[in-house]
Amino acid sequence: MTKLTTVSVKIPARILEKIPAPGNGRSRFIVNAIEEKIARRKPASGKPKTARGRRLAVLLDQGRTERMPLLSNEQIEQDLAERRGRRF
Repeated sequence: MTKLTTVSVKIPARILEKIPAPGNGRSRFIVNAIEEKIARRKPASGKPKTARGRRLAVLLDQGRTERMPLLSNEQIEQDLAERRGRRF
């Protein structure tokens, strides 16, 4: 089951009049609207705009093979434990 958190927001009366009443699906309506808005969001392009940023991006791309494959959370915890001298 999904963990739920109560959130309190202020909504203009003109919008409140157009959404379902409490007990008639108001929460689900709001959650669906937020999920839809998030789904429409375009991912950040991440393209550097300055010469320095472009040079750093090239360096990052060149080092990508050294950083792959990425470690899982368990592998990171194990690596940190080994570096700290706790090998158990």
